[in-house]
Amino acid sequence: MSDAALLVACQQGDRVALERLLSQNAPRVYRWAVMLGLAAHDAEDAAQEVLATAARRIATCQSIESLPSWLFQITRRVVSNARRGAWVRRVFRRDDAELEPAFERASGDPEEELAVRRCFRRLSPMHAEVLLLAGVEGYTVPEVAVMLGIPEGTAASRLRLARAAFQRLWEEK
Repeated sequence: MSDAALLVACQQGDRVALERLLSQNAPRVYRWAVMLGLAAHDAEDAAQEVLATAARRIATCQSIESLPSWLFQITRRVVSNARRGAWVRRVFRRDDAELEPAFERASGDPEEELAVRRCFRRLSPMHAEVLLLAGVEGYTVPEVAVMLGIPEGTAASRLRLARAAFQRLWEEK
């Protein structure tokens, strides 16, 4: 079944198709939640909430091409709400106290992952979003612009500023 047919099946109420579509996108949603600043355990909860919202609202997704953008919009709202609700934890402990490796790797340094995530946490949300989509996920600037609902020139400018800010933060670490 093609991805477009899978989406249509989901919109027609096929629960198996919906489970398949959401399972395919769950790792991406989790990665977005982590890279947008949530701790691993909070990102799991946020990803679950995103996928539940997506399941309830799948009929509003206009096409398979718009699915990543649609999911990202849901993810950024859920993550924003989670960060707002986490202020109490930040009052009683440092931000980095809850930071632990979030991604399984066959090889690689978990400390490098944490360093990257610390830098992402220090970026403004608009810079973190554009750098996540273009730098980590590999979307093009026009795709990022559509996903964020901003003009292409704005996306390009934010990406340039985000890369520069990240580089400064990386050199400070």
